[in-house]
Amino acid sequence: MIRTWLIIVLALAAGAALAYFLRADSGYVLMHLHGWTVETSVLALAAAVMLGLPLTLYTLRAILGVVRLPATLLRIHARRRSDRARLGFESGLLHLQEGQWKRAEIELVRRAADHGAPHLNYLAAARAAQRLGASDRSDRYLQLAADQSPTQVLASQLARAELQIERGDHRGAHDTLIELRQANPQHAYVVHLLAECHAALGQWAELHGLLSATEKLSHPDLERRSTLLAMALRHRMLEAIAQAHLDTLKSLWQRAAAPLRQDADLRRTYVRGLLALNAHAEAGALITTTLARNWDAELVEIYGALQTTDPLGQLATIEQWLTQYGERPELLVTAGRACRANQLWGKARSYLEAVIRQQPSPLAYLELARLAEQTQNTDEATRLLRQGLELAAR
Repeated sequence: MIRTWLIIVLALAAGAALAYFLRADSGYVLMHLHGWTVETSVLALAAAVMLGLPLTLYTLRAILGVVRLPATLLRIHARRRSDRARLGFESGLLHLQEGQWKRAEIELVRRAADHGAPHLNYLAAARAAQRLGASDRSDRYLQLAADQSPTQVLASQLARAELQIERGDHRGAHDTLIELRQANPQHAYVVHLLAECHAALGQWAELHGLLSATEKLSHPDLERRSTLLAMALRHRMLEAIAQAHLDTLKSLWQRAAAPLRQDADLRRTYVRGLLALNAHAEAGALITTTLARNWDAELVEIYGALQTTDPLGQLATIEQWLTQYGERPELLVTAGRACRANQLWGKARSYLEAVIRQQPSPLAYLELARLAEQTQNTDEATRLLRQGLELAAR
């Protein structure tokens, strides 16, 4: 609009300048064409040209506009459809976040074909349908998303795996993620979801292998990765213990990363496994190494049950811990048991009675009852066993 007025003003200025220049002599122009003769002044001719040229241009533009009208109308209509599709997509996402699943599904699907990225509509609609419990519609939307954007298969397949996990179909999610990992072996989120499927399916060897092989990946949840890795290692150790595979048990522990070997629960599982498979020397060595640095009541109790060729040395180690950690109930019971094994009856009694005074426990009464039996005090043994049972019952 501004440009048009500028042209008009310039034209008027040019006309005024020309009129001023020709005020003394307007000139004479004669034109003859096909029997037609036109006589006029130069000023009139210039005015006709300046007025006729814009008129001619506007006329041509109007004719061109009429010719282009169908295409222009189609373009305007397409833009309006695109705008409505965009607004529908945004509204659908908002309803999805607000928990209005049905409205979200309707908004997302209604104008998906007009949206610039229809696969995004179908991916979001699949989640809405999943929330409504319509897994068949959810799967259909995922397929439509894959069909709409063949180059974006990863997004639709990841969404499929997430929804399968959400509805408890870990086997289906596992198969989906295996295919995805073959195409994207270094995709951290694919590895994360696949690890969750292995854990849910109890595939501990596969889980252990997957997490060990992808240690350098930037996992989305490092704390969860550590938990899953510890879980996998623990179950693999339990399997080795159940199958009496001592070499496998030792290999699993030795190949574990340093942070895992510092995990107290894993260490106890390993020690109990060594004890169950009669590897008492290895169990004792690990317990003494651990307790030299950190207190662990369960390891102390396990140590008291070890079979050793040097019971006096075992007792000396326990008494060293008493000096280091004080008279803790677990240590006192273990010391009493070791004294009983060395036939140090008086010392054993003093340790066990100290436990009962400090923190009575069924185990302390049991050890005292055993001591009474070994020293031929049957009545006392019976009384102590009864007291231990009463305490356990309470």
